Amino acid sequence: MFAVIYRWRVEEKDAEEFRRRWHDITVEIMAHHGGGGSRLHRAENGDWVAYARWPSKDHRDRAFAELSKKTTATPQREGMAVLIEESWLRITDDLLIPEADLPSAFR
Repeated sequence: MFAVIYRWRVEEKDAEEFRRRWHDITVEIMAHHGGGGSRLHRAENGDWVAYARWPSKDHRDRAFAELSKKTTATPQREGMAVLIEESWLRITDDLLIPEADLPSAFR
């Protein structure tokens, strides 16, 4: 399994639309294209950072190719977001606690 870190620069005026579209695209990927879910974060410098899980780079490439056939409307293609980083990481150990099992201090 792989984790991929994506980092985007998004103008503040486009931030909420970017967030909404990221959510919709991620739900589509999980439901129909084999994605393992993702988390979106806002960095201290204002960049948007997502962590996504994929079984392989080939799975991700096929999913993105299938999505591009369905729609050309993505934040990057529309100039709303600039991808400034994509880093592939092979997961070797996973000790991340699922949201439902986090201690109460996290709620």
